[in-house]
Amino acid sequence: MKKGLLIHAAAILLCAAALSGCLADKVHRPASAAGAICAEQCDQQRLQCNDAAESSALSARGSCQARRDHVEQRCSPWVKDADKQRCQLANNPDGPTCSDPSPDYGSCTATWRTCITSCGGWFE
Repeated sequence: MKKGLLIHAAAILLCAAALSGCLADKVHRPASAAGAICAEQCDQQRLQCNDAAESSALSARGSCQARRDHVEQRCSPWVKDADKQRCQLANNPDGPTCSDPSPDYGSCTATWRTCITSCGGWFE
Protein backbone atom coordinates (compact mmCIF):
# COMPACT_ATOMS: atom_id res chain seq x y z
CA MET A 1 0.00 0.00 0.00
CA LYS A 2 2.79 2.45 0.91
CA LYS A 3 4.71 1.62 -2.27
CA GLY A 4 1.63 2.29 -4.41
CA LEU A 5 1.06 5.58 -2.61
CA LEU A 6 4.67 6.60 -3.19
CA ILE A 7 4.38 5.78 -6.88
CA HIS A 8 1.14 7.76 -7.06
CA ALA A 9 2.80 10.71 -5.29
CA ALA A 10 5.78 10.56 -7.63
CA ALA A 11 3.49 10.57 -10.65
CA ILE A 12 1.65 13.63 -9.34
CA LEU A 13 4.94 15.41 -8.63
CA LEU A 14 6.20 14.61 -12.14
CA CYS A 15 2.99 15.93 -13.66
CA ALA A 16 3.20 19.05 -11.52
CA ALA A 17 6.82 19.57 -12.55
CA ALA A 18 5.93 19.18 -16.22
CA LEU A 19 3.15 21.72 -15.93
CA SER A 20 4.93 24.19 -13.67
CA GLY A 21 6.50 26.05 -16.56
CA CYS A 22 3.22 27.07 -18.14
CA LEU A 23 0.21 26.41 -15.94
CA ALA A 24 1.07 26.03 -12.26
CA ASP A 25 2.38 28.55 -9.75
CA LYS A 26 5.80 27.94 -8.26
CA VAL A 27 5.51 26.37 -4.82
CA HIS A 28 7.82 27.61 -2.09
CA ARG A 29 7.69 24.96 0.59
CA PRO A 30 8.27 25.88 4.24
CA ALA A 31 11.93 26.03 5.24
CA SER A 32 11.58 24.90 8.85
CA ALA A 33 11.50 21.23 9.87
CA ALA A 34 8.04 21.65 11.41
CA GLY A 35 6.82 23.41 8.27
CA ALA A 36 8.20 20.60 6.07
CA ILE A 37 6.36 17.99 8.15
CA CYS A 38 3.19 20.07 7.95
CA ALA A 39 3.54 20.40 4.16
CA GLU A 40 4.06 16.64 3.84
CA GLN A 41 0.76 16.15 5.67
CA CYS A 42 -0.84 18.58 3.18
CA ASP A 43 0.55 16.48 0.33
CA GLN A 44 -0.87 13.29 1.86
CA GLN A 45 -4.28 14.91 2.31
CA ARG A 46 -4.21 16.03 -1.31
CA LEU A 47 -3.38 12.50 -2.47
CA GLN A 48 -6.28 11.12 -0.44
CA CYS A 49 -8.61 13.81 -1.80
CA ASN A 50 -7.52 13.07 -5.39
CA ASP A 51 -8.07 9.34 -4.80
CA ALA A 52 -11.55 10.06 -3.45
CA ALA A 53 -12.32 12.24 -6.51
CA GLU A 54 -11.17 9.42 -8.80
CA SER A 55 -13.29 6.88 -6.93
CA SER A 56 -16.33 9.13 -7.11
CA ALA A 57 -15.91 9.65 -10.85
CA LEU A 58 -15.37 5.93 -11.39
CA SER A 59 -18.55 5.13 -9.46
CA ALA A 60 -20.51 7.71 -11.44
CA ARG A 61 -19.16 6.24 -14.70
CA GLY A 62 -20.39 2.81 -13.61
CA SER A 63 -23.84 4.20 -12.84
CA CYS A 64 -23.92 5.96 -16.18
CA GLN A 65 -22.96 2.80 -18.06
CA ALA A 66 -25.51 0.76 -16.13
CA ARG A 67 -28.21 3.28 -17.09
CA ARG A 68 -27.18 3.13 -20.76
CA ASP A 69 -27.19 -0.68 -20.66
CA HIS A 70 -30.63 -0.74 -19.03
CA VAL A 71 -32.13 1.58 -21.65
CA GLU A 72 -30.50 -0.37 -24.49
CA GLN A 73 -31.84 -3.66 -23.15
CA ARG A 74 -35.35 -2.31 -22.64
CA CYS A 75 -35.53 -0.61 -26.03
CA SER A 76 -33.68 -3.08 -28.26
CA PRO A 77 -36.89 -4.96 -29.26
CA TRP A 78 -38.24 -1.85 -31.01
CA VAL A 79 -37.44 -1.82 -34.72
CA LYS A 80 -38.68 1.60 -35.79
CA ASP A 81 -36.51 4.54 -34.81
CA ALA A 82 -39.51 6.56 -33.59
CA ASP A 83 -40.63 3.71 -31.31
CA LYS A 84 -37.07 3.23 -30.02
CA GLN A 85 -36.76 6.94 -29.26
CA ARG A 86 -40.08 6.94 -27.34
CA CYS A 87 -38.86 3.92 -25.37
CA GLN A 88 -35.54 5.62 -24.59
CA LEU A 89 -37.28 8.78 -23.45
CA ALA A 90 -39.69 6.81 -21.25
CA ASN A 91 -36.88 4.78 -19.66
CA ASN A 92 -34.40 7.61 -19.29
CA PRO A 93 -36.21 10.95 -18.92
CA ASP A 94 -32.92 12.76 -18.16
CA GLY A 95 -31.79 12.23 -21.75
CA PRO A 96 -30.67 9.54 -24.14
CA THR A 97 -27.18 9.35 -22.70
CA CYS A 98 -25.33 10.54 -19.67
CA SER A 99 -21.81 11.84 -19.90
CA ASP A 100 -19.01 10.07 -18.10
CA PRO A 101 -17.68 12.43 -15.44
CA SER A 102 -14.02 13.22 -14.94
CA PRO A 103 -12.47 13.52 -11.49
CA ASP A 104 -12.73 17.05 -10.07
CA TYR A 105 -9.37 17.84 -8.50
CA GLY A 106 -10.07 21.57 -8.15
CA SER A 107 -11.24 21.50 -4.54
CA CYS A 108 -8.33 19.19 -3.62
CA THR A 109 -5.86 21.67 -5.10
CA ALA A 110 -7.51 24.66 -3.41
CA THR A 111 -7.45 22.93 -0.02
CA TRP A 112 -3.81 21.87 -0.56
CA ARG A 113 -2.78 25.43 -1.43
CA THR A 114 -4.44 26.76 1.72
CA CYS A 115 -2.79 24.02 3.77
CA ILE A 116 0.70 24.69 2.34
CA THR A 117 0.24 28.41 3.06
CA SER A 118 -0.84 27.69 6.64
CA CYS A 119 2.35 25.64 7.08
CA GLY A 120 4.49 28.64 6.10
CA GLY A 121 4.86 28.02 2.38
CA TRP A 122 3.77 30.34 -0.42
CA PHE A 123 3.08 30.42 -4.14
CA GLU A 124 4.28 32.77 -6.85
